[in-house]
Amino acid sequence: MQQKTKNIALSLSLIGAIAQVLTLVTPPATALEIGVSPPKFEVQMTGKGRSQSIKITNFASEPVEMRAYVRNWTLSEESKLQEIQSTENSLDQWIVFTPARFTIPPRSSQNLRFAIRPKVQPKDGEHRAVIYIEEIVPQSKENSQSVTTIGRVAVVVYGFAGNIKRVGNLNSINVDAKPNSVKAIFDISSSGNANVRMKGQYSIWRAANYPGAKTTQQISGAGSSDIKLPANVVDAGILKDTPVLAGTSRKLVMPITKKLPPGNYILDINGDLNGTAIDKGIPFTVPANTPASVPVRKLVIPPAG
Repeated sequence: MQQKTKNIALSLSLIGAIAQVLTLVTPPATALEIGVSPPKFEVQMTGKGRSQSIKITNFASEPVEMRAYVRNWTLSEESKLQEIQSTENSLDQWIVFTPARFTIPPRSSQNLRFAIRPKVQPKDGEHRAVIYIEEIVPQSKENSQSVTTIGRVAVVVYGFAGNIKRVGNLNSINVDAKPNSVKAIFDISSSGNANVRMKGQYSIWRAANYPGAKTTQQISGAGSSDIKLPANVVDAGILKDTPVLAGTSRKLVMPITKKLPPGNYILDINGDLNGTAIDKGIPFTVPANTPASVPVRKLVIPPAG
């Protein structure tokens, strides 16, 4: 899987889920056309461990100069990647990589290799780092240390040590339905020592024809634009798999992109939270779009004379 970043505005977020590449780019003078593969690593930190390889591809017709560096991170309350201060026990301090700076010819690739070398005995559980791969332009030949960042992509690294415990709890599922906006809100807690995440599908049924949560099945091809949905199913898609980090609780918001006419519906969930089944039907009503009231304008007739 590769991701291109092209003419992207300043943004920084966790695409997931973490099975996605994160991007942070400043407005470029020229387009940034870089792909990375894979977008995420999950590494068991046993012994020295073997080295890993990131493939960086330049899709452009011009060479690009890149540099790499590593940072520590967590997730914000909005489930967006947030850099935090490094410590001697954080994974970013244990990652060694090469090369740190390189040029990729047009329509060519470069491998960046890294390995995890803990400086102390890692605590049991999950450790996290992010490897940024950044395109740069030297300010001048005289001062090659001064650079301008055009854009960057990022690869998330999870390192696991010892006994891994993923303990997730789905506290509630609610549907916030408005005339032109429907979204499902999943309240999830993670109390183990590694992240938890949902997997599976959702479907939206007309309430009058809903057969019950225990009867419904996953729909092949859910999330595809050309899928033929079963009768009485008006929409179907994939559950949001944003991770909930250990020791945190998050409300994950999943927008329903299909516009639903006013009426009664059931949000049916067929999935799991780290192996624990989620098999629920949540009723909701899309209200009619009431037009804004128009103020009455009085006609004032002046007195005769």
